[in-house]
Amino acid sequence: MASRSVWKGTLGFGMVIMPVKIFNGTTSSRAKETAMVNLHSPCDTRLKQPKWCPKCEIFMEEGMSEVVKGFEIGKEQYLRLTEDDLNSLPLPSNQSIQIEAFVRSGLDDPRWFKDSYFLVPDKVGNKAFVLFLKAMATEGVMGISKIAFRTNSKETLCLVRPFGDLLMLQSLYWPEELKETAEFKVTGEVSEKELNMASLLVRSMTDEFDPTKYQDEYTKAFRQLIEAKLEGKTIEAPAIRKETEDIIDALEKSLAAVGAR
Repeated sequence: MASRSVWKGTLGFGMVIMPVKIFNGTTSSRAKETAMVNLHSPCDTRLKQPKWCPKCEIFMEEGMSEVVKGFEIGKEQYLRLTEDDLNSLPLPSNQSIQIEAFVRSGLDDPRWFKDSYFLVPDKVGNKAFVLFLKAMATEGVMGISKIAFRTNSKETLCLVRPFGDLLMLQSLYWPEELKETAEFKVTGEVSEKELNMASLLVRSMTDEFDPTKYQDEYTKAFRQLIEAKLEGKTIEAPAIRKETEDIIDALEKSLAAVGAR
């Protein structure tokens, strides 16, 4: 199935403007393998989530023309908003991603990043897009901009960076959305021996990142649970690991396990 764009508009840097589309850069299809639904206990019937109007005392089916959008302006007072209203927002980022500045650093904090998207030209062989991509790659920079996704009804700070033959757009949190860490301050005293052994263990376990080495154990265990339930069997949960009391002993055993010298 061909990918569907989640946003369509223009990308601009300086006076150069080009039509682009945005596609999801990740997928949540794996979550469907362990997805569960709500059932009515007495009859095991799947529960539905209809929209209920308490005044008219009727259920609203999904997609009905009587369901409209509204913004709360007072207690039980709402202002209706149509698609045309939202399209008329005096907001450039509603239809355009305008690069406001280029940066080389300043985004080392991993809390900044939210979702990743592919940014592709809306026209095949778009020279301006290729030029923009190569210029950014040559200079080793990333572009800072803003975008308004209709799905979350707000403007989002974003980062545009080269990604192979495409550009990647990564949505960012606003500065005020990043929580301070002061309340989580951690303290503790460690000996030189403990630090040396811990450092040796870290070096012994250091390798190149290879995502194919790692498996989704939850999905595997979930399937085993389903199979066991269907066969009328039970599965025992693994024993909970206790907190380490003798750190030196635990480090020595860990080093022996990884074959450290």
